[in-house]
Amino acid sequence: MKFIFSLGSLAILNLVATVAVQWLVLVYIGPGEKTDAYFSAQVLTLIPLVILGDVVLRVLVPLLAGIPKQDLPGVVKVFTLQVFSGLALAATVLVLSAPVWVSVLSPGLSSQALDLSVEMAKIMSITLVFGGLTTVLKSVYYAEQRFIYPELTQLIPGVLVLIGIVGALPVYGIVSVAWGMVIRFLLQAIMLFRWNDWRGSCSDTDPALIRLAWRRIRALLFGASIYETGPMLDRYLASLAPVGSISLLAFGNQFYSLFLVLTDKVFAAPLMSIAANDINAGQIKRLREKYSQRVLLLLAVAVCVWLAFVFYGKWGLNFLIGYGQFGAEDIDALWQLMIVLGGVLVGVVGQLSSSCFYGMGKTNIVIRVAIINFFICAFVKVVAFNSVGVVGIAIGIGTYQVLNALGLHIILCRKLRKVG
Repeated sequence: MKFIFSLGSLAILNLVATVAVQWLVLVYIGPGEKTDAYFSAQVLTLIPLVILGDVVLRVLVPLLAGIPKQDLPGVVKVFTLQVFSGLALAATVLVLSAPVWVSVLSPGLSSQALDLSVEMAKIMSITLVFGGLTTVLKSVYYAEQRFIYPELTQLIPGVLVLIGIVGALPVYGIVSVAWGMVIRFLLQAIMLFRWNDWRGSCSDTDPALIRLAWRRIRALLFGASIYETGPMLDRYLASLAPVGSISLLAFGNQFYSLFLVLTDKVFAAPLMSIAANDINAGQIKRLREKYSQRVLLLLAVAVCVWLAFVFYGKWGLNFLIGYGQFGAEDIDALWQLMIVLGGVLVGVVGQLSSSCFYGMGKTNIVIRVAIINFFICAFVKVVAFNSVGVVGIAIGIGTYQVLNALGLHIILCRKLRKVG
């Protein structure tokens, strides 16, 4: 209980720092062309970083958990060098091609907003490099079931960057937020680098293990490149809606996503190494009990969060952002979007199921379910958007999380009954 409280407290503080940055942007600048440009710049920068981070983390943690401690430094060094090289090349390509992909993926932006988005996209492309390094290094801590320090390495840079943005935003505008993201990941990577002795040799590293890890990562990335393009479709459609729609949709979705980040760090991520250990020890019944307890707990919390927002959400939004450049009409629109987005909260079940599958080494199941649901919900988004506008996108986002969670839960329960 003490561990959950400590980890949960740090995760909440990290979420507060993240939300505070978005709060500053929306209150000081307000939903409009500039904020739409900022969120559009994330389409092939921060969003792919989240996808890559999730894939690498869920592949490396179970693998590294089974490696003798004396062999870990060499393995980590190899992965770090390979990830750095690959992402440095990818970031260079994104910087050079930013004018093309920003205009293609956000066709509804005005010429002025497009220029601003391209500028910020070039800046935020750098986050791929530092963010990828932090993911590899966090995987080692998670494999050793050390979850507190990685949260500290995110919190301290987050607070420092937040303070910097408070001073820079009035002077340099929204571009300072893009630079803040780069600095935050750089500082976090520096703090995580203390784990390893980088002077040692990696010649004794088992090549078969490295190939196995990359084979699993490639398989997951292939699937993720399909089903995780949902936010890209969302931003594309929202760019065709009235000005400010991208910002409102992104902020509303991010609010619930922060809840999922919290549950992932406190419950789902630790379950991954637990599942791997229980499977190896043949303790299937114990794993079923742990999984069921977490599902019931988090579903109850998710329902309470959604109901609280239905009844008190508009008051809360007025209290938090009902001033500055954020008008009453914007609050009404955001509140309606977030009620429809409530299905996102059911994603807690999908997180827990995925962690169990990753711990069991059955990554293909997660990919197949996600791809099927992606195509179903992409169709829902397009049809609903043409009918009710940006609210239709929110309907599709919530539907995806519900279908994904339900499918993974049913399959996992069947698998555990068979092997147990």
